[in-house]
Amino acid sequence: MISKILICIDGTDCAQRALEFGLDLAGKYSASVKILNVLETPIFGTPENPLANSAGMAGFVKDLRKVHEEMLIRAAEEGASLHSGLKISTELKEGNPPEQIVATAAEGNFDVVVVGHGSNSRIREFFLGGTSERVAHLARSAVFIVK
Repeated sequence: MISKILICIDGTDCAQRALEFGLDLAGKYSASVKILNVLETPIFGTPENPLANSAGMAGFVKDLRKVHEEMLIRAAEEGASLHSGLKISTELKEGNPPEQIVATAAEGNFDVVVVGHGSNSRIREFFLGGTSERVAHLARSAVFIVK
């Protein structure tokens, strides 16, 4: 039985399709939904001389966080308009997306994780693996990868 679904979004077209798929799945099973967005904070400089501590970078990160929060609000509103009876919550985390997704899925005992495919560049995906593939390999719950 599916009672808890974690839907991961990042603003891409694939993530939008993942959101729609996850909401439809939740509607079929009357499952609760958490919509997760992971902000991968850019790091500039070196560990000895980090530029992220400057006032300009702090403002940039604050603005970036606001964009991600607004993305979550729009996703929750879309979910509520499509499936009025669903329990939908949102969460914004910071860090490495695959690690944060897997940790959230484990901590929340989610039955299913829904992620989009294809948001990384081909070169990065070749060397590091895509977010969706890493989540599929590391998560203990079922993972749907939506193209």
